[in-house]
Amino acid sequence: MTQPQPEIPAKLVVVVPAYNEASGIAETVCGLRKAGEQLAPGGIELLVYVVDDGSTDDTAPLATKAGADRVLRHARNLGLGAAVRTGMTAARDDEAEIAVKFDADRQHDPNDIAALIRPILDDTADVVYGDRTDGIEYRMPMLRRCGNHIFMRLMRWLTGWPLRDSQPGILAVNRSYLKILYLPGDYNYTQQILLDAYHKHMRFAHAPVTFRERTGGQSFISVKYPFKVLPQILMVLVSIKPMKVFAPVGLAFLAAGGVTFAVELTMFFMGHTSKPVLHVNATLGCILFGLQTLFFGILAELIVRLRH
Repeated sequence: MTQPQPEIPAKLVVVVPAYNEASGIAETVCGLRKAGEQLAPGGIELLVYVVDDGSTDDTAPLATKAGADRVLRHARNLGLGAAVRTGMTAARDDEAEIAVKFDADRQHDPNDIAALIRPILDDTADVVYGDRTDGIEYRMPMLRRCGNHIFMRLMRWLTGWPLRDSQPGILAVNRSYLKILYLPGDYNYTQQILLDAYHKHMRFAHAPVTFRERTGGQSFISVKYPFKVLPQILMVLVSIKPMKVFAPVGLAFLAAGGVTFAVELTMFFMGHTSKPVLHVNATLGCILFGLQTLFFGILAELIVRLRH
C-alpha cells in the first residue's frame, strides 16, 4: 500500500518587475523556466509573470518570446513598488499558493528559489527574504552598503525581527499573506512588505541567496532613495498601526508644552520673570496640538480596527 504524499503547493508564480530590461529579460525568463523544470518533479508548477513597468524598449515582446506565462503592462512607468503590487495581485487572483518576487537584472540566481520557498513549504514562515550577506559576489559600492545597513537597522527596530538583509531583490510569500498584502507605495516594496507582514502577525524567515554584480539595466536606487522610502514606511505604519505614529508625536508636543509651562511658572515664583507664562501661545499651541494628535490617532486606530 502506497503512503499518501504530503500536500504541497502546486502553483508558484514568479513576479519579475521590468523597466527597460530588453538586454537581459530573455536570459532572466529562460533561467526561471529552467529552475521551474527542477521544481516540477516535486509537484510545483512554476509560472513566470513579467510586469513591464512602462518600458520604452522591447522588454515586453522579448519576455513573451522567451516564454513568460504572462506579461502585464503599465501604460507608463509607475515605479518598482507599483510593479510588484501588480504582479502580486495577479498571482493572488490566479490562486497561486506561493509568489516569488525576482529581479530582472540577473543579479540573483533562479536556482536559489528552491531554498527560498523551503520555509513556506515546511510551513514555518509566511514571508521569506533572501539573505545576501554571505552570497555577495562583488564589492557593493559604499553608498549602497551604508544605505542597506541603515535601513536594515531601522526595520529591525520597527519589527523586532532578527533581520540580516531588509531589501533583497528576491523574496517569497505564501497565499495567506497574498490575500491580505497591502502595498500602498509605488516606489520601493521591501520595507512596506516587512512592516505590513509584521503588523499582521505573519511569520518571517531568511534564506541564503547569491548576489551578482549588475551587468545591464539601471538601478532604481539613488541619493533620492531615503526621501522616497521613508514616506512610504510612514504611510504603511499609519494605515496599519496609527498610534505608533500619532502617539509619539502627540506625547512629544504635550511634553514640550508641559515642560515650558512648568519651567516658566517656576521662574515666575522665583522672581525671575514678571509673568507666570511668558510664551503663552507657544505653550498652548504645543498642548493643543499634542491633544489633537492623540485624539486623531485614537480615531484612526478605531477606524483601522473596524475595517479589519
